[in-house]
Amino acid sequence: MAENESLGAADEAYRFIRDGIVSNRFPEGSRLAEEELARLSGLSRTPVREAIRRLAAEGFAVTKARSSATVASWDGDKVAGLFGTRAVLESYGCALAVRRVTASDIRGLEAMCAAMEELLAGSESDFLQTFSQANTAFHVRLLELSGNEHLLSVAAPMIDLALIMRTYRKFSPDQIRRSCSDHREIVAALSLGDAQWAEAIMKAHILSSVVTATTPAR
Repeated sequence: MAENESLGAADEAYRFIRDGIVSNRFPEGSRLAEEELARLSGLSRTPVREAIRRLAAEGFAVTKARSSATVASWDGDKVAGLFGTRAVLESYGCALAVRRVTASDIRGLEAMCAAMEELLAGSESDFLQTFSQANTAFHVRLLELSGNEHLLSVAAPMIDLALIMRTYRKFSPDQIRRSCSDHREIVAALSLGDAQWAEAIMKAHILSSVVTATTPAR
């Protein structure tokens, strides 16, 4: 029981810190002090320490010395590497999903596409954040449909890492519309059972973000 409680606390600490990094509460380069994080999360330092180790393994944090870590910073090469890896993993996930996807799954994906298009048409004040969350949910859902749990566990955190770089803030309206079109094409390929098409579109879709992500914000 004590071990289960410990694991639960570590998971809670992990979600708390990761969400803080993704939301920019803990920005790039900022120190992740165990004592301060324990106070903010209401947890002890032990689960916080375990959470930081996990975040470092996933690329969210960099450990520097004993009990010292910072939020990871991203230069152009690291960003390109991240998106390149995502392109390989997520395109493979699409190819796997073709063999498993059901009509109900397709309807769900189409509804997600429609919701993103509606957000784009509405242009609300918090559009960028809301659209980014919807886009993340779409990509994670495709990974889930692959049926490969290991692929999901490896690739899903990379999508959150992309959020840290605020890539969506650098996209023009035309680029966002193109992204929505790519999503529709991916769903169409899945619907037709065309694994090569689904794989190719997903790879091109993610790699098209590399230039935008590595361009300094104006």
